Amino acid sequence: MWPFFARAGGRAQRHRLVACALVVVGLASNTSVFAQAPAAKPTAAPTDAVPVIVTNSTETQDSVALELPGSGLAQRSVTLFPLVEGEVDRVAFRTGQQVKAGELLVQLNDRTEQLAVALAQAQLQTASLLARRLEATAGTGAVPEIEVEQAVAARRSAEIGLEQAKQALSDRSVRAPFAGVVGIAAVQRGNRVSPTTALTTLDDRRQLVVAFAVPEAYLGRLRPGLAITATHPAYPDQPVSGRVSEIDSQIDATLRTVRVRATLPNADDRLRTGMSFRVRLELPGELRMSVPELALQFGRQGAYVWVVREGEAVAVPTRVVRRTGGLVLIEGALRSGEPVVAEGVQRLRAGRAVRVVGERPALAAGGS
Repeated sequence: MWPFFARAGGRAQRHRLVACALVVVGLASNTSVFAQAPAAKPTAAPTDAVPVIVTNSTETQDSVALELPGSGLAQRSVTLFPLVEGEVDRVAFRTGQQVKAGELLVQLNDRTEQLAVALAQAQLQTASLLARRLEATAGTGAVPEIEVEQAVAARRSAEIGLEQAKQALSDRSVRAPFAGVVGIAAVQRGNRVSPTTALTTLDDRRQLVVAFAVPEAYLGRLRPGLAITATHPAYPDQPVSGRVSEIDSQIDATLRTVRVRATLPNADDRLRTGMSFRVRLELPGELRMSVPELALQFGRQGAYVWVVREGEAVAVPTRVVRRTGGLVLIEGALRSGEPVVAEGVQRLRAGRAVRVVGERPALAAGGS
């Protein structure tokens, strides 16, 4: 019986093994089916808004303040020379004296010229008497007409002679051509002078002129009447205000500057010709949009700034006009008061959502 049972048991065991194998195959088959089934697609998470710090764009006057060296000039200034050669008879002024127009400054010896005037006067008197007598006989035939005409011509010649003598006498006197302050006398009594001998200087410095040069780039902003402030090293705490009075018609081709003159009041006669000045000139300009320098970006197409519009980043192309005190003056499609990204620009892309986490106060022009 044992062999039968053994055989039977072997078959039963084999049946059980086969059944188990089928179950395993079925499970494996089911597992393969599950593995091949498509998984549910997860829902895409929204892109996170980029945190940024903004500042408002502002309108700023594109004014320029220039600091320039200048030189003081008298409103009118001359060096006086005698008209003729002669000997100095008298110096009629003191150094630094205020004189009036026409006032005598230097007198040359004029004895000969005075005698010449006296002689010319006598000749004129004689010629006038003769001419009057002959003119009284005109039309009577008592004196030929030619003699009358000659007498009249002689009188006219004597008149001219007297005028010449008086002019020669006048040339011996050197007078102030205008009111002003005389300088140091370069001659004294007894000196022999000629028309090339400088006698002294005369300056009208009731108003002083300060001359300076402005770079040609600012020529379009210059105009007469602009205010300036001039400071001299001797009076650093006492600046003098003035106005631009003259602008040259030419540009210096070497220095690329234009010469400018401004007038300064000098009622107290404190300022002098030849003084050096530090001139501050304010040049007005147009209104420009301004943003902090941190907001300015550069790409292949040039400069631009990031602006927040309807919660998204928008790149606005700009043209840099000028930098001043931490600000950049620009031209572009930027509106006053728009929020411009000052910090957090590294992660920005056009159209990307932004989240404002802070604001920086707008800088004033010339601020830091």
